[in-house]
Amino acid sequence: IPDPSEATPVPEDTSEPQTELFSRTFVAFSDLTSWPQTDISPAFKAMKKSCTVIMGRDAEAPVSVDAAYGGTVGDWKPACSVLEKYEDVGELHRFFEDYFFAYEIVTAEPINKLTGYYEPELQVAAEPTESLSEPIPARPDDLIEARLGDFEPEYGNKKIWGQVRNGKLVLYPERADIETLPENAIAYADPADMFFLQIQGSGRLTFPDGRVMRAGFDAHNHRPFGSLANHLIQKGEIERSEASMQGIRAWMEKVGPERAREAMNINPRFVFFRASDIEDPEEGPQGAAGLPLTPMGSLAVDLQHHPLGVPFFIETEIPNAGANWQGEETSLLLISQDTGGAIKGVKRGDIFFGWGDEAGTRAGRMNYPGRFIVFLPQELAESDEAS
Repeated sequence: IPDPSEATPVPEDTSEPQTELFSRTFVAFSDLTSWPQTDISPAFKAMKKSCTVIMGRDAEAPVSVDAAYGGTVGDWKPACSVLEKYEDVGELHRFFEDYFFAYEIVTAEPINKLTGYYEPELQVAAEPTESLSEPIPARPDDLIEARLGDFEPEYGNKKIWGQVRNGKLVLYPERADIETLPENAIAYADPADMFFLQIQGSGRLTFPDGRVMRAGFDAHNHRPFGSLANHLIQKGEIERSEASMQGIRAWMEKVGPERAREAMNINPRFVFFRASDIEDPEEGPQGAAGLPLTPMGSLAVDLQHHPLGVPFFIETEIPNAGANWQGEETSLLLISQDTGGAIKGVKRGDIFFGWGDEAGTRAGRMNYPGRFIVFLPQELAESDEAS
């Protein structure tokens, strides 16, 4: 651990645009007034997981093909190599202060929104019943996956899914035209539960005999994501104040399954799942980084703009655990470890709240703007100045 008496170098302002949409401006840790009081232990746990991947990668490889500001893997290795030493002495904040610089994300893009997601716990059955009638779909044999980087290296790990017809890969059908066959059903759930499971991307399934397993994201039909909440607001079915997961569920119960299913089809995207055992009940599902998500430590971002494995200091409001679930001003440190179909924009993030009913309620009510500050290794800042 560096001697705290050593002066920390301050880089010049590096607010050069990374894309046409945003720039980054240096911020001193001393100017982040909420930083010393922020509980960063969840993010530190998430960072350890990301570092296991970083330490195993080629130092010359870019952290992200699309988000060049993340630099190379080698820029991150010095910090990752000492992370556990700081953990051993309980100096979590000092780890980031010693090895990173903070930069505020500045953009003219109007989108500024932080939402929440979670891993729902569903009651399911192996065979359909009157109430548990909707199949949780496994990936069908005719849904083909292609990793674009295998054909053109600059596309990296980007994937597309489609269907082969007449020797061509074409779009898979929309939600309204997909029927899950019994042999492709992992289990059967309440229709509303199934719809929200597809939005969340993963869930814990509990069978009548007490057996618990996970349905994790496996693929989707590559159709655009459509917001049911926005559709219902535009149609006058619900008020904007009712546009939470709880409010939409209440609307579905009121109008019945036929109208609910018709409304669900406004979202053409259809997600398929992979069944797996839950090895550690204290770990979340795998995110886009291939790592278990950490409650209040993992963040989903738009990978067109931001790399995976990057710390983001966020100042926003978070729904509290009180009876009224109102937002409270707070700050969080989160590691970018996931993405999502609805996560589009420079200042657009989705916070992983965990699993279960309380996490679901808080995630469902999370909808606030925030201040986005990214932490980047000092080695990366120094190499920027030298170039």
